[in-house]
Amino acid sequence: MVTATLVQRLIDSKYEDLPEQTLIEAKRSLLNWLGVAIGAAWHPSMDMVMGLADTVGGKAQATVLGRGVKTDILFAALLNGMSSHIFDFDDTLLETVLHPSAPVYPAILSYAELKGLTGKDVLQAFVLGCEVEERLALSLYPSHYWRGWHITGTVGTVGAAAAIAKLQGLDHLRFSYAIGLAATEPTGLREMFGTMTKPFHPGKAAMNGLMAALLAESGFTSSTQSLEAKRGYGHVLSEEPKFERVTDRWGETWEILKNSYKPFASGIVTHPAIDGAVRIRNKHSILPEQVASIELEVHPLVEELTGKTNPQTGLEGKFSVYHCTAVGLIDGKAGVKQFSDERVKDERVVALRDKIRLSVNREMQEDQALIRATLNDGRVIEEFIEHAIGSMDVPMTNAQLEEKFYDVTADVLPADKQKQLVELVWEFDKLEDLSQFFALCSK
Repeated sequence: MVTATLVQRLIDSKYEDLPEQTLIEAKRSLLNWLGVAIGAAWHPSMDMVMGLADTVGGKAQATVLGRGVKTDILFAALLNGMSSHIFDFDDTLLETVLHPSAPVYPAILSYAELKGLTGKDVLQAFVLGCEVEERLALSLYPSHYWRGWHITGTVGTVGAAAAIAKLQGLDHLRFSYAIGLAATEPTGLREMFGTMTKPFHPGKAAMNGLMAALLAESGFTSSTQSLEAKRGYGHVLSEEPKFERVTDRWGETWEILKNSYKPFASGIVTHPAIDGAVRIRNKHSILPEQVASIELEVHPLVEELTGKTNPQTGLEGKFSVYHCTAVGLIDGKAGVKQFSDERVKDERVVALRDKIRLSVNREMQEDQALIRATLNDGRVIEEFIEHAIGSMDVPMTNAQLEEKFYDVTADVLPADKQKQLVELVWEFDKLEDLSQFFALCSK
């Protein structure tokens, strides 16, 4: 009865019953997601998919964010979901490494633009779709992820379908069909990490979830026990599915409140070291030429996942704690531009990178790091990061999310549109018409 119970709870949910904090977090998620989606709109991989949409796509129904064009709602969901994950800079449910917004917001916004829905409609659908995918992620993790599934694509498809089915107002049977159709098309293999296909996963999840709900609305049938059946979603995708996580304490606890936001455009395990380097820079105004050596003490995963000492491309730089620490100290940030091919080869960055030595401390937590800089004059400056910025213990503030938005969209949007978009997101629940919002999302 897992599917049936979940569907009934989604149908019964009302906007006015949602805690205010869930709606605030939905706005924070929207601002973060919107920025990274617009910022990556002109990536070469986007050009390829946009070319396909121009060739085989349907009517101009929904906006491709950052590009100033429209395509059909399915391709719009695909493109916007894909762009929002290209920088690997989107939100995260740290317990499961799920990126919640990338599969769900693109489906919702494409459908909302076509149907002329309101800001409240969008926020409610996101809170519920996010809740579904995050609870599913918690029920399947960890065996699901370690088998090689990209969890953002797999559970994101169901979350997107649930959000759209709620917007459609489907009855119980057709809502169950939507969940079943989404459950039968999980998307994403971890083998694809490091290629254009990784961000394709959440885009395809958004597209598939939207299609599932549209088909279900017409009466297209599926199993009504798709999540819990013996050969259904949970048992096929996980060795020990925890179905109670899907529906228990529904309405009492909200997983969206655990969403975290990346301050740095690199693997999450590098963030404590970057945080420490930025703090040293800001507190002591250190120039890289003043540094004789840097010692890093980190969690074991840092060396295992990001131990590249001499990255040659921007993508490799994301997996080099040496590069991440160097740009953190030099630039005071580790955003999109710090992970370009040019930046990893910059002479000042390379010179500082070569002065960094790494040691593993098995007593440290994943969001901890100790950074010790010895200067040419003999001074030693040390920073211990108890909890890195962006973690649950030190969440990014609204002001920091705004700064991130301005930074990642600077090459795509003029300053006046950036400012107006930020203001609209914070007032999103008051929007009766989303046309101005979509008009501001491109030059």
